[in-house]
Amino acid sequence: MPSNLLGPLITSKTRLKLLLRFFLNQNLSGYLQGLSKELDENTNSVRVELNRLEAAGLLSAEEQGRRKVYSVNTAHPLSSDLSNMLRKVTGIDALVDRVVSRIENTLEQVWITGALAMGINSDELEVTLVGEVLDTEYLGELMGKV
Repeated sequence: MPSNLLGPLITSKTRLKLLLRFFLNQNLSGYLQGLSKELDENTNSVRVELNRLEAAGLLSAEEQGRRKVYSVNTAHPLSSDLSNMLRKVTGIDALVDRVVSRIENTLEQVWITGALAMGINSDELEVTLVGEVLDTEYLGELMGKV
């Protein structure tokens, strides 16, 4: 779904994958070879896009041994806006809001886990809910729908 909405704005498939990878969970970092394998993209195209994102100031990089490790530059003025936009486009915000509105009285925390938490585009959303006396019947219905 993200590529349908963002495709006209972000024409590079590799750049879109990198943005999703880094900005859905800003705590993640990655290096060229690992990102290339993880995203199933050519190393050269990943390198080009990492360089562009670093030059734009969206990513920062630091040398760790022989590897250049990239992470989100949280000081960039568009960092949080970009994260919010990507969450909105992927539908994560709306889904979590809908679930929370139904069980908010007993819900203490919502944790997104799995592939999306690692910034990997996925058709599955894994969520951990923490609270007292959660409506298991409602949650069971949701699991059947999703």
